[in-house]
Amino acid sequence: MPPWPCFPFLKQLTLRFVSISEDVFLGMLSSCHALESLYICKFYDVGCLRVSSPSLRSLGIGRLYLEKEEELIIEDTPFLERLLLCSREVKGVIRIIRAPKLEIFGPLWCCISRIEIESLVFQELIPASLSHSICTVKVLALEYSAPCLNVVLDVIMCFPFLEKLYVTWDKFLKPGMKSVRRYDPLNPIRCFQSHFKILVLNSYAGGEQDVDLARFFILNAKVLKAITFLVKGVIDKVWVDDHCRLLEVETRASRDAKIEFRRESGYRGLNAHDLSIDDPFSVSYGVYRGNIV
Repeated sequence: MPPWPCFPFLKQLTLRFVSISEDVFLGMLSSCHALESLYICKFYDVGCLRVSSPSLRSLGIGRLYLEKEEELIIEDTPFLERLLLCSREVKGVIRIIRAPKLEIFGPLWCCISRIEIESLVFQELIPASLSHSICTVKVLALEYSAPCLNVVLDVIMCFPFLEKLYVTWDKFLKPGMKSVRRYDPLNPIRCFQSHFKILVLNSYAGGEQDVDLARFFILNAKVLKAITFLVKGVIDKVWVDDHCRLLEVETRASRDAKIEFRRESGYRGLNAHDLSIDDPFSVSYGVYRGNIV
């Protein structure tokens, strides 16, 4: 008998406050032949945490006690569709070796020292090179200390089939981002041409940088369907009219794009187990209206 439990029919698994060896953890996962969703949080003494599963579709990562150079390795997950980082305490190094169906990813922030997805490498959320890209990811969430257009564009250029983007800025996050590239207009953003449809800007304050970032998407994303501003503070008609003018919505690249301003409702957390929701970020950021394409 193996030294780990076997659950051949288990579909959902949550592990919290666990001290477990790497071998036992991998052995247990290999024995869960029907496992579809896994949430792990507050693992102790792991050093390097490897995840391999032939059936896993959704992986949620809560607070992990990994130091700066310790690794979370997604080693072999042929059916993994979503990787949700449910806590800002996820630090260290994230390596995704094999996840050929990964579509939903994030939120990513610069506290993660290094992210590797096959040959694509981010150092504190800055791509080491723009010569590599990942074509499977369709939904991405990013978090920064402040709005910066070049920082966001640097990342999304690595995801040419991106359809939905959530961007949050929080002044309590580590500033960073000193070595970001400036956007080159001669290097087009591929997802803007035929894929990018939804943008959600969380904690939108309406400052100059906020407007610059949003306006770039409005004027350049050719198939944009909707942009939602989740606003801190009071919204009234005068404020909305003024921002529509600043954003140049009348000259938007996609005439079908809907512009919506809503009060920020607070972050609800991410659910790694509910696979009935096409986009878990739409729920966690308070913009869920059913299955949004």
